[in-house]
Amino acid sequence: MLQGKQDPSSESFDIDQLKASVKKSVESEEPIHKLQLSISEGLYLLALGDYQGQLLKKSEKVLDYGLIVGGILQLYLTGNVRIERGAIKISSTNQSGNIFLDKLLKNLTDGSGIIEEILRLKNKLKKLHIDLEELLIARGVLKREENSLLWIPLSQRMENVNYAYEQEIRNTLRALVLRGFKNDVSFSILLSLTNDCNLLSEVFRTSNELSDAKNCVQNLRNQADVNEDLANILDLIRHFFMEKFQE
Repeated sequence: MLQGKQDPSSESFDIDQLKASVKKSVESEEPIHKLQLSISEGLYLLALGDYQGQLLKKSEKVLDYGLIVGGILQLYLTGNVRIERGAIKISSTNQSGNIFLDKLLKNLTDGSGIIEEILRLKNKLKKLHIDLEELLIARGVLKREENSLLWIPLSQRMENVNYAYEQEIRNTLRALVLRGFKNDVSFSILLSLTNDCNLLSEVFRTSNELSDAKNCVQNLRNQADVNEDLANILDLIRHFFMEKFQE
């Protein structure tokens, strides 16, 4: 089990440094080794349409579930919770300063099954994506326009961290699948949730790439730092999404 890692979302956030790093990454189409935001924030960025600044229709019904899972697994990586035989065990109630993760941690039920917790938290914590919006706005990654929708400018995208950071995440997910790139385990979790939330085609556009991505999701045990326990958890969650949102 992975414990004791510092939550990247709680570190100081230098927006100018971020702009410089993502611009370099995006221009060179090179991946990064570490997810600089939380898993849930990364998933939310992928679900946000670039042109209209609204959540993509295909992910609307499933996204809140994905955000909850991303948060729980972030807490798993940081050692706040353990997941044993599908049940959540709270190891630490220490707050990270991330409003979304702290809310999840505060509302988790010790000893409850992870699937039961996902369903319960979805009903209890309303408008979770609003919390992610506010968090990303506070970080300076997104901004809100007068129509109250998140909006990403179409002009000068390479200079705009709003779009560029999302592109950096896409570059890394593509490198993970298509080039066998070794990176932090957070990206393997994000790839699995991208599949669960119907967003794989937003990252992998051709049929061959999409097939490779789906195969990678099915075989996450081959990825760096994905141990047997985490692989089993991701399998359990994937089957939950498949059964709940069958078309």
